[in-house]
Amino acid sequence: MLTLSDKLEGLPALNQVVVPDLWQQQAVTGLRQGKDIVVHAPTGAGKTLIFELWSNQGKNHGQAIYTVPTRALANDKLAEWRVRGWDVGIATGDLAENLNAPILVATLETQKRRLIEGDGPALLVVDEYQMLGDPDRGLNYELAIALAPPKTQLLLLSGSVSNPQDVAKWLRRLGRDAALIKHEQRPVPLEEIHANNLNFHVPGEIRGYWPRLVAKALAEDLGPILIFAPRRQAA
Repeated sequence: MLTLSDKLEGLPALNQVVVPDLWQQQAVTGLRQGKDIVVHAPTGAGKTLIFELWSNQGKNHGQAIYTVPTRALANDKLAEWRVRGWDVGIATGDLAENLNAPILVATLETQKRRLIEGDGPALLVVDEYQMLGDPDRGLNYELAIALAPPKTQLLLLSGSVSNPQDVAKWLRRLGRDAALIKHEQRPVPLEEIHANNLNFHVPGEIRGYWPRLVAKALAEDLGPILIFAPRRQAA
């Protein structure tokens, strides 16, 4: 016999309900009050949900531009939101489609000129804003954020910036009404393992530091493994 809990879990509408945590609610409330929001939270904690709640499936007033560091991430977001039936466009170095959509996923450099000219969206999301410190692309990020028109709200997302409070202070020095939202709890605990403690003997045909290290980690049952590299070929 099915319990009430079993019956509720079988309802599609309830399975799609997401109840935001307090820190996510605070961020959304800040956006709806007209503030710029800097979010510091670990990977997987739900930073993107803040934007999704604010946008109301793209039904909020004005366009939102969601910027990401790579074309691959832009394509992933485009596919994810289109599956939900959202009206989403994309602008990357090699693709421009549906540019006037309520939600535009883009690499930041494609939007820099527009922002500098004062043609900003209602909301500019800078996902992975630690790119401000990148030696090659950091200046583009800094210019785009600093020169975004006052009418454009900012939502900065990251989990790997050591001084998010300084970023919020920088925005306030620029005359913006910025607030910092911090959430430290990780959905998955972080465990550090020193490479020298991996003792598996790697076959000689596997060459190179990183290939051999990955082979050792897999042999120690530490997979799956996610590798961050500046270029796909390097990974």
